[in-house]
Amino acid sequence: MADTSKGLWVTLVSGFLAIAGVGAKGVADLYLERARLDSQLILDALGSPSVESRRESLRLLVDARLIANEETREGLKQYFEGDTPREPPQVTSFIQSGERVSLTPSSAENASRTDIDLFVCGSARTSLEAQALVEKVHRTLEGSGHYGRIVLKVWDGALYEELPESELKGAATLIYDAGHGEAAEVEGLQERLAPVAELPVHALPNAGPSTPWLLSVVLCPGR
Repeated sequence: MADTSKGLWVTLVSGFLAIAGVGAKGVADLYLERARLDSQLILDALGSPSVESRRESLRLLVDARLIANEETREGLKQYFEGDTPREPPQVTSFIQSGERVSLTPSSAENASRTDIDLFVCGSARTSLEAQALVEKVHRTLEGSGHYGRIVLKVWDGALYEELPESELKGAATLIYDAGHGEAAEVEGLQERLAPVAELPVHALPNAGPSTPWLLSVVLCPGR
C-alpha cells in the first residue's frame, strides 16, 4: 500500500501542476485536465498486484474526495462498500510517473553522440498501443547509430508546466532548447521519426529557461 500511495501523491501533485499551467486558457481546458487527473489517480490505484491494496487505494481516493467527479466517486464505492464488494481490476503501467527507464545506456561508443530523452504522456502509460510505439521509436533511434543514451520517462505537469498534456495529444512532439547545438539535430530527427511515429511530428523550440533535457521526443497517442 505504501508504494501505491506514493504513486497516487506523485500523480496528484503532477496533476495539480498541470491544471495550474492551463489556468489562464479557459474553463474547458481546466475541466479536461481535471478529468485526466481523475483518470490517472484511478489507474495508479489499480496498479497494485494486491486486491486489498487496490481496494484501500480506491477508498482513499473517495474518502479524501481526491476524485472531483461525484458520479465517479459513487461508482468506485462498489469496490469497497457493502458485504460483498466487487473485486477491483488490476491495471498495469509499462512505466510509472517519476520513473526513469534506461533504453540505451551511455557507453564509450556513443558518448560523443546526442542524447535523447523520450517521453510518453501520462494518460498513455497503461496503453499497449503506446508501449508498442515507444519500442518502435526506440528501435529506430538506436538503430540509426546517430544518438547516444536514450531514456524513457512520463510527461506530466511536474516536468514542464508551460506545456500541459492537453497540447500534446495526438502527436509526436520534438522539444529542443533554443540556442543550443542540439537544435541542429531536429530536422534529421523529424525525418527519422516520420515513417515510424504513426503520429504527426511537430517541432517546438523552448525559448524559456533551459530544461534538464536539451532534446526530447514526447509521444502522446490518442485524442
